[in-house]
Formats: sequence, C-alpha cells, structure tokens
Amino acid sequence: MSYLLDSNTFIQAKNFHYRMSFCPAYWSFLEQEFINGGVLSIKTVLEELKQAKDDLSTWALQNQSFFQDESDEETQNAFIEIADYVNSLDKREDEKVRFFSGADPWLIAKAKTTGTILTTHEVLDPPGSKKIKIPNVCQYFGVPYCDTYDMIDGLNAAFILDN
Repeated sequence: MSYLLDSNTFIQAKNFHYRMSFCPAYWSFLEQEFINGGVLSIKTVLEELKQAKDDLSTWALQNQSFFQDESDEETQNAFIEIADYVNSLDKREDEKVRFFSGADPWLIAKAKTTGTILTTHEVLDPPGSKKIKIPNVCQYFGVPYCDTYDMIDGLNAAFILDN
C-alpha cells in the first residue's frame, strides 16, 4: 500500500516528533519509502513547503521527485468532482475559498485516482461543523486516510538507535 502525504505531516514531523536535527532516520525513511513506492506527495504540497525557507523546504527541494504532478487527466477530473461536491456543501464561502486555496482538494483527487492512502493530521469534523476537512471529503468519496503514525505502522518502520 502507498501513502500520499499532506503538508501537515511534513511540518509537524519537522516541528515536533521527528525534528531533522535529532531524527534524521525519519527523513531517510521517507526517502527510502519513496524509492520503494511506499510514499509520495504532490507538487502543490512542495509549493507549500518551499514557502517556509527552512530545513524542511531545503529537504523538499532536494527531494523534488518525491512530489508528483497533479496535471494528469484523471486527477483533474477527480478535482472537478471534489469541487462540485464541496461547492454544494452548506458552508461559508470563506471556508470554501480556504479549502481550495491549498493542496487539500488536489491531495484528495490524487489519492482517489491512484488508490493511495491520504496521510494527514486533520481529523474528521462532526456533522454541522463549518469547516471543510480532508477526512470528511475523503469519507464522502471513499478515499482511505490515516495519520503519520498509522502510515509508519503500515510500512512496518522501526527507528532503532544503534550505538
């Protein structure tokens, strides 16, 4: 099974549990899993990561092949389906603009067309919420999703200190 990573999985890893300075194994794991076909992301995520101009943006630029293009016809058609659905929701216009301004709809479209599991730290919002969250849209379209920890388990990773 392959996993498609959201921006927040990279950002939270860098800021918290897998900081580049003390857990380089995590970043090497991502690089190796990309080579093995286990993980990938999309160019829109790369664009979001590049904006920070930090260690993560440097890593992302050094690993640009990790970030796949979303311009293929299947992904474009899936995006249109997602856009139609999201626009039909009873949500505030500014929330729809927020959702469409980033990588979220493209991630869902790419996951839908590639059969990958969308990996995000967003959680399912309850009915009646004014937010538009990746898990809610994934659920509607039958796109599987998980968080970083489930991805790590699913890929049978183990970060072992070897002294």
